[in-house]
Amino acid sequence: MLNEECVRPKGADMAFVQKAIAANKKSPCLFENKINRMGFGIHHYAGKVMYDAEGFVDSNQDTLPTDLANAALLSSNEILAKHMNNDSCMNFTSKSPSDEDKKGAPKRAKSNIVAPTVWTKYKGQLMSLMTMLKQTNSRYIRCIKPNKLKKPVIMEHMSAIEQLRCAGVVAAVTLSRSAFPNRLENLVVRFKFWQLWDPDRFPSKATSSMQPAEKASCDCEAILTCALKPLEEINPKTGKPYTIFVVGKTRSYFKMGALEFLESHRSAGLDKYAIKIQAIARGFVTRLKINGSQNDRKNAIFVLQRWVQSMIAKKAAKKEADRMRKEQAKLAAKRQREQEENAWKAQLEAEMEEAEYSAKKEYKKYEDRLAELKEQLAEAEARHKERTEELNDRLESAKNEAEDLKIKLETELKFAAAEPAKLAAAQKTKLEESGKLITFLQKENKKLKSSHDKAKKEYKKVKETNERLVSANESAGQSFELLQNQSKKLNTNTDGINKNIEKYKQENAKLREDLKARQAFYNAEAQIRLQYQKTLAQILDVFQDNCKDPDLVEDVVCVALECESEAKALLAAAAAAAPDL
Repeated sequence: MLNEECVRPKGADMAFVQKAIAANKKSPCLFENKINRMGFGIHHYAGKVMYDAEGFVDSNQDTLPTDLANAALLSSNEILAKHMNNDSCMNFTSKSPSDEDKKGAPKRAKSNIVAPTVWTKYKGQLMSLMTMLKQTNSRYIRCIKPNKLKKPVIMEHMSAIEQLRCAGVVAAVTLSRSAFPNRLENLVVRFKFWQLWDPDRFPSKATSSMQPAEKASCDCEAILTCALKPLEEINPKTGKPYTIFVVGKTRSYFKMGALEFLESHRSAGLDKYAIKIQAIARGFVTRLKINGSQNDRKNAIFVLQRWVQSMIAKKAAKKEADRMRKEQAKLAAKRQREQEENAWKAQLEAEMEEAEYSAKKEYKKYEDRLAELKEQLAEAEARHKERTEELNDRLESAKNEAEDLKIKLETELKFAAAEPAKLAAAQKTKLEESGKLITFLQKENKKLKSSHDKAKKEYKKVKETNERLVSANESAGQSFELLQNQSKKLNTNTDGINKNIEKYKQENAKLREDLKARQAFYNAEAQIRLQYQKTLAQILDVFQDNCKDPDLVEDVVCVALECESEAKALLAAAAAAAPDL
């Protein structure tokens, strides 16, 4: 009516009031103000409220020239440019002007005469709000004022009931109770009450070609028919049972007491499944107990087996440790022998070098002495030869002189016969001279003989010395050859020793690798022992907690302690067997 007055030429506020009163004349909520013809009253819940209609038409028109609106949209002010349209201020979905401009022919410019009114905008916004609310799952909250004093912890029941009645809550509850007050989603019904369904007696009409919602509706129909069978009552007029529930496409509706019946019998429907679960659980617990006792026996057997295995491993480890000690002793002895051989070899080489050096030095000294003696011998032979030749020459000359004197004497004797006296004196003188000469020659001959004998003796000495030097040289050569042979033998022995050293080094490397491998084996064995001890400790804990036989517990604890002590002894033996690793 207000929009009509705004659009109609010469529309007035008085005409709007008269039309409103005439249209709602029979309504008790609208009444006429008898004092002011421009006014009217509305009977609200809070009381009667009087309104003055003066200026309603002008206020509803909210006329703004189109040019000014377009200019405001082009303004640099963000508030004017973006928020002039009320629809833009709301989160309502509407077509953008750009999309509308793209489709169809261009629209005519808006007129200032026929412009949207305040009521039209409000109605459009309200319709948009209702459309948006229909697309959501809304929950309405009604605020109830507990008292008129606005104080805490005070409740006025009559006022609260009047507010609920005025809000329509009581009427809605009354209507819902009279028909189908309770409702649930079909999926919820199928999930909550499937245990009350007997598919053999009440099969579902669902097929594989149906949609999920249709299948859920058919399943709910069968479930509720089976579950609410005890509540069925026959209508005496029709002879058919009363309708207790109705299944729709997405929801199921229940009459008063039907949903309570389902909720109360829901736990009873779960009894058979609870019995099955209990049977399975009790069977599991019983089997667990049986298996637990069997496991206890198995654990005891495992403990004994591990103890026996530990004893066997201990003996094997002890044998291995003894063998390793023997190998270590052999290796140490071999190293000692190698060190002694190396020391003896070094000493022998030093002695050989020293003997060879002294032999070479002595040989050189003998060679020098021999060369010197040879020179002396050559000089002595030369002197002896010269002296002998000189003596021979003198002897020959003496012999010649003696023969000459003899001839001369004979000649003179012949003349002496003629002249005996002269000749006798001269002869006598000559004889004396000859005797002196012979004596002198004899003396000289003796001297030459003695010097010749001395030269012979010296020559003999030199010859003996030469022979002695030759024999010494030969003995030095033999000793040098002997030393060379010994050196060759030593070199041969050294080569053999070097080969043996290489062989021993290879054997030593192999023994070290073997020792490392055995040490790793011992370490792994120790880790296994440690794991066995931890497992045994866990077994002991479980055994002490669950076993009721104290003697058996004590025996198992003793066995565990023995295993632990043996493992420690084994680790100590392994550490003593290989201290360097």
